[in-house]
Amino acid sequence: MKVGIVGGGAVGLLMAAYLHRMYDITLYTRRQSQAALLNKNGLRLMKDRKEETFFIKAKHIEQSEMNDDVVFVTVKQYDLPKLASSVNRLQNVPTIIFLQNGMGHLQLLSQFNNRNIVLGVVEHGALKHDDRTVEHTGEGKISLAVWKGEMGGAQRFIEQSSSHFPFLFKKDWYEMLAMKLAINAVVNPLTALLRVKNGQLLEVNEYRIMMQLLFSELKDVLSLSDEQQAWENIVHVCEKTANNRSSMLKDIEQGRQTEIDAILGYIIQRGKSMNIQTPLCEFLLYAIKGMERRGISHE
Repeated sequence: MKVGIVGGGAVGLLMAAYLHRMYDITLYTRRQSQAALLNKNGLRLMKDRKEETFFIKAKHIEQSEMNDDVVFVTVKQYDLPKLASSVNRLQNVPTIIFLQNGMGHLQLLSQFNNRNIVLGVVEHGALKHDDRTVEHTGEGKISLAVWKGEMGGAQRFIEQSSSHFPFLFKKDWYEMLAMKLAINAVVNPLTALLRVKNGQLLEVNEYRIMMQLLFSELKDVLSLSDEQQAWENIVHVCEKTANNRSSMLKDIEQGRQTEIDAILGYIIQRGKSMNIQTPLCEFLLYAIKGMERRGISHE
């Protein structure tokens, strides 16, 4: 099966490294220089202080027509509008799988006319060191649920799932995304604002109280089916990734744009549509946007 991966970030590189053994992989990058580097020197995977190098096909997305059976879209949500504007590149792909954080990207999906559209949630820890190197910092899973049509070629990933890189099928795409969004909405903004690792949110009592206050605000907006399970998931992620810096904290530290709009922006807008006020979410949104603006302007 021919599998395309759009995006040469941490998730895209990690998926290419694990899936290349079983599938005909093509990685589509935004920059020609990254594609050239990967084709010349290979993709390097770091895990548990070991390194492996694999050779995969890498292509510059602007110069490529996609004729894959399945395409994973791993770019950040704020890069999706650009991809949607060149949607004709993807029109021949039967099944597209979107792996974005948050839920703000759902409104863009109507622009994609593919037969099958699948949504996914990534629970692996991945750190991109450079354009050809990714570190697998924590084993997790990838959950998939149908948004439109059927699973199509995505069913193969579930049937041929490996223990180190498992895929799971979920019946309810909303519950799958909402549960992940609850985690991201609590952990990412607070770690970025407080400049702490994930585990410190639990270790410092005042920070844990902040987590609880934020969760109590957003749980009603997201209409979570199992609030207790959602809270336990948040605590579990903080425990399991205690020494990790969240992606939003790393974005702030490196002067990059964050995914705050995809995460809290969506919750705030949904709250307004339900006449539920979200003052803590709004406070955090503006705090992160201010930090983001300062960092980007000082590059």
